[in-house]
Amino acid sequence: MAPQVGQALREARTERGIELSEIERATKIRVKFLQAMEDDRWEELPAPAYARSFLATYAEYLDLDAPALVDELKSSYGEGDRPEPIPSGVVRPGQLTGRSHGMPWRPLAALVAGLIAVFLLGLVIVGAIGGSGNGGGNERHAKSAGTGAGTTTTTATSTSPSGQPSDVSVELRPTADVWVCLVDDSGRAAVNGETLTRGQDVGPFTAAAFAVTFGNGSVEMTVDGEPAKVPALAEPFGYRITPSGMHRLDPSSQPTCQ
Repeated sequence: MAPQVGQALREARTERGIELSEIERATKIRVKFLQAMEDDRWEELPAPAYARSFLATYAEYLDLDAPALVDELKSSYGEGDRPEPIPSGVVRPGQLTGRSHGMPWRPLAALVAGLIAVFLLGLVIVGAIGGSGNGGGNERHAKSAGTGAGTTTTTATSTSPSGQPSDVSVELRPTADVWVCLVDDSGRAAVNGETLTRGQDVGPFTAAAFAVTFGNGSVEMTVDGEPAKVPALAEPFGYRITPSGMHRLDPSSQPTCQ
């Protein structure tokens, strides 16, 4: 259970005369998790990905060699024997390219190709109907209308055939150290399980949808240019973000980027 990891944390903290409650305020990691790390009770942390993130944040706060301690934890704790849950609705990189040994990718590729063909045919039909009705089809356009000296200009935005926006953009601004896993709808990690620090802004990223997990609430998030409310929690939580809004994810559905 990597006893030298917990011992290193405890000795560094006690030498500096720092209480766990003070570290909780600074790192947003709950005291119970800090104590579990010092006691080498790693199984009490939410998941291996969070254990590594919490350890790195705690070690950096104590000016210890965080990468070395994380490597020691990984080799001693045996995380490779504990598969992490794959969030529902999120495809990890490589699953649609034939690199996944357990997936019959050829039938899946044929199915995807068929769906794309049906979608494109629908676009052609919609375009033909729209073109005959207004002469503009689905092209973006601008209207100008004015009264007196004032003039107002309106520009159409990109929408899906259903009339809803087809993409959503996400931008993150950490207010303190926070672990982030941000995955788009195709399974690509925009932020691949990294601990971001204050001032390390990322984005905006644009996709049809995103799934995100935060190690704590020390982050400000902007969705489609508008501030999104992020609770000031000291434990992991996540969201699914689509053009229609944000939805809180169950712990088992939160992406882990590992």
